[in-house]
Amino acid sequence: GGGSVTGEGVDPGRAGRMSSYRGAYSQGGLTARPGSFGVGGATSTSAGDVQLQMPPDFDVDDEVDKLHGKVSMLKQMTGAIREETSIRGKLIDQLEETMANAGAMMKETKKKLDKAFKQSKSWHMTYLVCFCLAIFLGWYMLYKIGRFVRFFTG
Repeated sequence: GGGSVTGEGVDPGRAGRMSSYRGAYSQGGLTARPGSFGVGGATSTSAGDVQLQMPPDFDVDDEVDKLHGKVSMLKQMTGAIREETSIRGKLIDQLEETMANAGAMMKETKKKLDKAFKQSKSWHMTYLVCFCLAIFLGWYMLYKIGRFVRFFTG
């Protein structure tokens, strides 16, 4: 069949404009599903002709404009998502680089500390650690004594 379409409630001038939309009047694009998309219904005859029953207040151009607006909004959202993904990817790359640098610095520091401990034949590192502990314990004892004295002096 040739696939002719008749639309009730659509003026002939609008039908000419609709033909510019890809697939608007193709036979493969129309189905015989009643009430699809909330627009009347479509019926198919045995000869392959399809008749659309649309309400008289249905404006195809308005619906197409609404769809065009939604598509534009989705394109903008896609662009924003692409930009956000790019920014986050760059941040992750910088973080990986920073972590790699920190790991390299930790390895270098560990090597220096190992070297210092191996070279300390005069026990100067042990004396330094003991001195630091003694200072810490001295401050701690003074703090406790001060609290003890304040307890009794009120």
